[in-house]
Amino acid sequence: IMAIPMGGSQMAELIGIYREAWKSAGHEGNGRIMLAFHMYCHEDADEAVRIARDPLNRYLKSLVDAAKDWVDGTESDNYRGYGKMIEALDRETFESQVEKGAVWIGTPERLTESIRSYHDEIGGFDDASMQINFHDMAYEDAEQSVKLFGEKVIPAFA
Repeated sequence: IMAIPMGGSQMAELIGIYREAWKSAGHEGNGRIMLAFHMYCHEDADEAVRIARDPLNRYLKSLVDAAKDWVDGTESDNYRGYGKMIEALDRETFESQVEKGAVWIGTPERLTESIRSYHDEIGGFDDASMQINFHDMAYEDAEQSVKLFGEKVIPAFA
């Protein structure tokens, strides 16, 4: 299953439900869980925040703007609660996403700590799908981030 960890620690409950259903259906193991994160890695923590904050906030706003016209006054059995989900998304900010552990922004050491902490907090996940060039972030910034993440964070999990 793939999920977006916007609910922060609520993911532990949702992952528990998934794993219970997986086992109840007769499958072996715990099922495979992939979570999607925005990621920006920089040697300087303040620079990481400075570079990633505005693109992430614009990205969140673009999601809300794209869905708002569709959900205004529209109810569908296929998308129950979608309007409330968009309302909640409209309240999200860079800071709220960082606080929930839903984005990985910072130094390699901070990201390593954040990944381990979030993994433990929610009962584990198997894969991370990372958005590295979100919204209008400069290509060069995203490229530098990926290289640093690959050199300094990934080896901590090998």
